[in-house]
Amino acid sequence: MTLFQLMMLGASAFFAYKIYEHIQTLQEPEENPQGDESKASAPVRTAAAFSTFDSSELIEKADDEVRAGNLDKALAIFSEANIKEPKNGETLFKMGFVMALQKRNDEALEYFKEALEVDDENPFTHLEMGLVYLEDGEIASARTHLNAALEIDPDLEKAQIALDKLNSEH
Repeated sequence: MTLFQLMMLGASAFFAYKIYEHIQTLQEPEENPQGDESKASAPVRTAAAFSTFDSSELIEKADDEVRAGNLDKALAIFSEANIKEPKNGETLFKMGFVMALQKRNDEALEYFKEALEVDDENPFTHLEMGLVYLEDGEIASARTHLNAALEIDPDLEKAQIALDKLNSEH
């Protein structure tokens, strides 16, 4: 045997031993509590097992990316936050906001609608929905959401300006 072949044999033996060590640490899956042996329960995997950040930290990171103009990266981070804490109104709103910035209005509206299901008293969700509807030419829906934003927060200038402009044009 050549020196190279001996080295390769040694490396193979080393990695085989490491795999053996790893296999020894694995545990058998637990049986189904109902006693049905045909279905063994899989190990429970949660989003927390894959990321070291909690949803509030992820939202902060995504906000930084939005400010930096990295909308795709921000959306990916918001998506991870949404997986970690589903049905979080803030996350859903911000995902819709980023989609609206990207002119993906149909998707933005879906996220805004989900955000309103969680918190229908958020004036900013109504404002942004109104602006998206206005951009899409859906005047009645835009007016409804802009009015809703002003009912919740009468001092929301952006909503008042958009509604005044809408009323003067239509």
